[in-house]
Amino acid sequence: MKKGLLSILAGALLVVGCQNYDDQFDSLEQQINALAAQASAITQVQSDLSALATQVSGLAGQLSAADLASVTSQVDAIKTQIDGLASVGEEVDNLNEEVDEILEALGELLQANAVINQNLKITNEAELDYVESLIGTEADDPTVIINGTFEVNNGSLSTAALAARVNAVVAKVRTVIGQVTITSSATIDASTLGFIDGAANITNGVDISGLATVSGDLSLGHYGDLDLSQLVSVNSLTLSKSVSITSLNIGNLSGTLNTQNYPNALTISLGDIALTGVVTATKATSFTWGYDSDIAANLSITVSGVAKVFANSVPSISAVVTLTNSGDGSEGHFGALKTVATGGSLVNPAKTIAMGAITTVSGTLTVNGPSSVDFPELATQGGAISASNAAIFLAPKLIDNASITTSGTAAITLKSVSSTVNLTASATMEKLTTIAQATSLDLGLLPGLKTANITGGGSASSAIAVTVNASSTVLGTLTVDGVLNTLTIDTAPALKTLATAGEITDFTVSNSATMTTIDFGHTFISGDTAATVTVSGVAELKSLDMSSLTKVKTVNVVNNAALASIVAPSSTVLAEPIAAISVTLNGNKLTGGYTQAVEGAETKPYSQAAILSDDLATFKTFIEAYAAQSDRVSSTSVSATSGVQSITYSMNIDVVTIDATSTATATLQAALVSNTAAQKGLDKSDNTADDATDAAGAGDAASTYGVSTKNELDLVTTE
Repeated sequence: MKKGLLSILAGALLVVGCQNYDDQFDSLEQQINALAAQASAITQVQSDLSALATQVSGLAGQLSAADLASVTSQVDAIKTQIDGLASVGEEVDNLNEEVDEILEALGELLQANAVINQNLKITNEAELDYVESLIGTEADDPTVIINGTFEVNNGSLSTAALAARVNAVVAKVRTVIGQVTITSSATIDASTLGFIDGAANITNGVDISGLATVSGDLSLGHYGDLDLSQLVSVNSLTLSKSVSITSLNIGNLSGTLNTQNYPNALTISLGDIALTGVVTATKATSFTWGYDSDIAANLSITVSGVAKVFANSVPSISAVVTLTNSGDGSEGHFGALKTVATGGSLVNPAKTIAMGAITTVSGTLTVNGPSSVDFPELATQGGAISASNAAIFLAPKLIDNASITTSGTAAITLKSVSSTVNLTASATMEKLTTIAQATSLDLGLLPGLKTANITGGGSASSAIAVTVNASSTVLGTLTVDGVLNTLTIDTAPALKTLATAGEITDFTVSNSATMTTIDFGHTFISGDTAATVTVSGVAELKSLDMSSLTKVKTVNVVNNAALASIVAPSSTVLAEPIAAISVTLNGNKLTGGYTQAVEGAETKPYSQAAILSDDLATFKTFIEAYAAQSDRVSSTSVSATSGVQSITYSMNIDVVTIDATSTATATLQAALVSNTAAQKGLDKSDNTADDATDAAGAGDAASTYGVSTKNELDLVTTE
């Protein structure tokens, strides 16, 4: 019913003049009065009421708010009379419903026609009277759209009554399509105003809490605690009283901010607004900026020393950006920042820096406040990075390509060190961790290191060498992992323990007066040459277990004065037969026994010699495993060689007990030299195949000391 009446109302009002609706209401009133005496007249009243709806609808294009109010008043009167006809039954009820629907339709029509197509001005009482004739101020009157300029100045309307009337009118304005000027000497309620299609100039004291969009330039005279969080879009914003703003929130705003001086603001929240030049907020302890594009123009943000700065939407910087917060508790947050481009620079001395997304520093980055800096995604460097206060510097994806400044005793973590020269604290830094060292690294160039955790990033085709030498005077802890082609530790005066893991081809520890423990945990590099192990001149090392090492081709363990126990590498996971096998053991503190060979005769059996050594027994198994490989080639002599081409060994026991006589001790080499029967063998002739040993005395080369032939190896047994 309502939709039908509204359609009739809208159509009829287009063709009937405003003056005709009074006659129609009079006719309807007469019909209803007659209906009070005779129920049969209800049908005619219905007809007249429908005609009225049709006539009123025709006024849609011509009705003013006042006209429609008059219609509403007359319909109310008719409804009152109909209410008196309750006794006539159902037809009266139907009339009541129909009048209600007309009233509702009129209300909607009034709302739809609430557009004022002219400029409005309220600066005196006469202008106020006129505007009140256009804009209803009752609670049920609609809000309006002004299609024109709108100017309000209540300077001469400051009495309580006049001010209330101004407030009531302005509170009914929801949209202005034109320029807006509101000047307040007393509070003005413009909280309904949500959209201005034009420029606007509004002074302090005007409530604009509903204003969301201004298509033109907006100038505000507001100050104190200014919350404009509902304001989302302007062409530009000027805050003329910025020196008196104590807090500012335009955190959802996009557009241009013309005002950048807030000397008394304690908190500032800006939206997606480009800033350039100098922004001053010297008392601000919190500064939030929602800009989400590249900073392409130089910018300086001056805040209090303890300020927390949040610029978590900025993705890149290609200009010079400087912040000033450097006091205790200061923070700089750049959560989305990925790139400081070539020519760009970021300087933020805050005590805490949150920059977890940064991947590239091609320009310069200066963060000299934090004691700890963490750049988990930083992978590319083309310009200097300064974190001069950082005792911890973490960039696990970065290979240095320019200077990195830290505190003098910093602990630095990088993917790989390309040049120690880039580490400005190289002489004094105390800890280094590499995640995938990609080039050779001399830790002696970092003489202040106390701890090094080096993980190699090599391969079978690389040539990555990690070196420790006498310059590493305070290096006390070294762990290695990953893939390193060569690990060489020479002297290292403070290094007491060494643990390895990962893959290493060539391993050397030499000339150490302090190392007590070598814990092997590494294996070979697949596709590289077979592994080698050298331990030489390690004075305090007492035991060496190489059983975890696989595919080892060279063992050289010599001149380790305290080394009393040694276990050979794996005899089950072997290098390929093309690998030349070499074992040298000499000058250590290995102990064992020697049972001398006893010459035989035609009536007395030859008694073979025996070498009793648990240490050498492990190497016997190791060597024999290689000798048994199917592609090995036998040599011509088992009494003068190992019996297999490309396998050589010289394994001496440093203290042997001869014939179980505890007082008769010597080296294995000396015991063999003194045992003529062993030298001649069963046939009692020198240089024949059955010679148990080829030891001859002073003329023997060191490379033949101890066990060096197949026949001598056969003498080895456990103790």
